[in-house]
Amino acid sequence: MRTFLALVLASLAAPAWAADHEIPAPFAPLEYLTGSWRGRGVPLDDPVQRLRGWTETHAWAWIFDHGEPVGMSVTMEASKTLKSGKLAHDEAREVYVLTAEPAEGEGPVVYEGTLDKAGKLLTLDRKGVPDGEPAERITIRPNANYVRYTMYAERRASRAGSFHKVLETGLTKEGETFAAGSSKTERPRCVVTGGSASGSLTYRGRTYPICCSGCRDEFMESPEKYLKKLAAASAAAPEAGGKPAPAKRRSGGEDDF
Repeated sequence: MRTFLALVLASLAAPAWAADHEIPAPFAPLEYLTGSWRGRGVPLDDPVQRLRGWTETHAWAWIFDHGEPVGMSVTMEASKTLKSGKLAHDEAREVYVLTAEPAEGEGPVVYEGTLDKAGKLLTLDRKGVPDGEPAERITIRPNANYVRYTMYAERRASRAGSFHKVLETGLTKEGETFAAGSSKTERPRCVVTGGSASGSLTYRGRTYPICCSGCRDEFMESPEKYLKKLAAASAAAPEAGGKPAPAKRRSGGEDDF
């Protein structure tokens, strides 16, 4: 059962387009993450390397179970923090759980944490850190228009000390520009979840908006299911004063994801 806190966070913190489809309430504030991101990572404790940095990419996607989104996956290329991970939500404890493969060393490692009261800052602390090693934390925060986000890797040398940032990665969503942070263009809606779509797939000569590789795979498993939903939504839209966007015909080519 959805918790009261999760529902409040979803209603207050999620972008407006997250309210009209079936995303689990705890994940509504994080829906902006789905899709591909590209950015620059820098070490904050190394002045020389900080001037150089490196390019890394993140790809977030929905994880489905029996046709319902139940969590999120992420793959990070060239990241100094993680290689990949799966984000779940423990409703009993009201915490997010990230099970991840670290960029260096053996895995998996587990991070747990919560969103702040505004529903924007996700703070995840590493669990089971071996004795004698510094505590670790990952934080993720989007910009005001959800087309950029910043991820920090933080460490704390002792229990009595405070966390300090050691790595910073600022990323922009694929298809957006840095300037889009001040005036975001409305995107098409994903044919599977109804979220903001940054890519597309082709099925029987038509293209459909899609938000991530997870939704692409889910659509291709049950295409008729989602085409029926799309047809029903398109038929109902004129009654509500909306303008449904029909799928576009396409001569050929590969999916964008």
